[in-house]
Amino acid sequence: MSWRDELRRVDFNGRSFIGASFRGVPFFVDVSERSGGRRVVMHSFPGREDPYAEDLGRKTRSFRVDGYVLGDDYLAQRDALLEALEGVEGPGELKHPYHGVRIAICSSLSVRESKSDGGMATFAIDFDEAPAQSIAPTVEVDPASSVAAAADVAIAAARAELTGSFSAAGLPSFALASAETAIRAAARSLEARLLPAVEAAQEAAELAGKIQLLTAEAASLARQPGDVFDAFRGAITGLVDTIEAIPSAIMTALIEAYGDDLGALATGSTSTRQREIANQVALTGALRRVLVVEAARLAPRASFATIEDATAVRDKAAALIQEQAALAADTSYPALVALRAEVLRAVPGSSVFSRVVTVSRRTPIPSLLLAYQLYGSVDREADVIARNQVSHPGAVAGDLKVLSDAS
Repeated sequence: MSWRDELRRVDFNGRSFIGASFRGVPFFVDVSERSGGRRVVMHSFPGREDPYAEDLGRKTRSFRVDGYVLGDDYLAQRDALLEALEGVEGPGELKHPYHGVRIAICSSLSVRESKSDGGMATFAIDFDEAPAQSIAPTVEVDPASSVAAAADVAIAAARAELTGSFSAAGLPSFALASAETAIRAAARSLEARLLPAVEAAQEAAELAGKIQLLTAEAASLARQPGDVFDAFRGAITGLVDTIEAIPSAIMTALIEAYGDDLGALATGSTSTRQREIANQVALTGALRRVLVVEAARLAPRASFATIEDATAVRDKAAALIQEQAALAADTSYPALVALRAEVLRAVPGSSVFSRVVTVSRRTPIPSLLLAYQLYGSVDREADVIARNQVSHPGAVAGDLKVLSDAS
C-alpha cells in the first residue's frame, strides 16, 4: 500500500477525494503543517555554563491547513465551512488527510477569493487539538466559606450600627444601669451555655476569665459599646479548638443563649430615660446579633444525623436572623438578609443525610438486637434509644423512629 492510499479521504458530491473535513463539512487540502514539541523553561545559573531545562509537558498540537472549496456551488460550500469553523461553540471532529481524526478547535482562519480564480475560495486555517474537556473551568463554591464571608460582613455592620446608635455622652450613671445589667446578664448566659461544651481546660479557663472581666468591668464598658461588642464576640471566637472539634455543640449553645433574658426594659418618659431605653435596645440587639451570626457561621460545619436535623437547625438559625433583620436599621439589614440566604443555600447543601422513618416492632426485643436487625451492627443502638426515649432497653417495641438506612 502506497502513502497515497493511506491518506484520509472525504466524500464530496458522491465521490471520494483526498482532503479534510471539520464537523462533517468537507474541503480540499493543498498544504498542511503540524506544530508541537515540549513546553520548556530554560534556567541559567551564575558560575555554571550548562543551563537547566525544566520540562513542563507537551505543547498543544496545532495543525495549519491551506485548503479550498471550488465548483459552481462554491459559495454554499464556503458558507457551510465558515459556519462549522466559527459558528459553533467548542471543539469538533477534524478529519485530517495526514494526521487522521482529531478533536480540534479552529483558533484562527482567513478566506481569500478573487475574480481571476473563478468559483473558488481558499482557506488558511489554524486548528488546535482539544481533547474531551469542559468548555470552561468548573467553579465549586465552598458553602462554609460563603457563609463565613457573609457573617464577617454582618458582624462589621452590627458593630457599626451599635456604635452609631448608642450614646453615653453626658448621661448620669443611673441612666446606664440597664446597659450594665444587660452586659452582666449576657456574660452569665454565655458562660452557662458555653462552658459545659468546652472540654479543653485551657480554653475553659480563658473563657471564664473573659466572662469575669466582662462582669467586673460592666460599669465602664457600658460607656464603650464597641468594646463590649468586641469582648463579647471575643469570648465566643476564642474557643478555637472547641469550635474545630464540636461546632454543632457551640452552635446549639449560641442559639440557646439567644433566648436568655438580658434584663427588663427601662421605663420613663424623660429625655434621659428615653436615651437610656434607646441605648439598652441597641446594646441587647447587638449582643443577640453576635450570637445568631456566630451560630450561623458554624451551621455549614456542623454534623447532623438526618436531613430533618439539618433542616431544623437551618430553619431555626434563618428564623433568628430574620428576626434580627426585622429589628435592624439600614446599616445591618442588607448584611443579615444576605447571611440568611447563604445559610439556606449552604445547609444541607450537597451533603447526603439519612431520613427519619417509622418502623413497627410488635414483639419486645432488646435494643442491641433491634439495632443489629436495622443496621447490621450495634453502633446505632444509642441513637435508637435516644430518638425514641426508650426507658427499658431490654424490651423495645411499638412504632419506632429510626434512620432511613434501616431495613
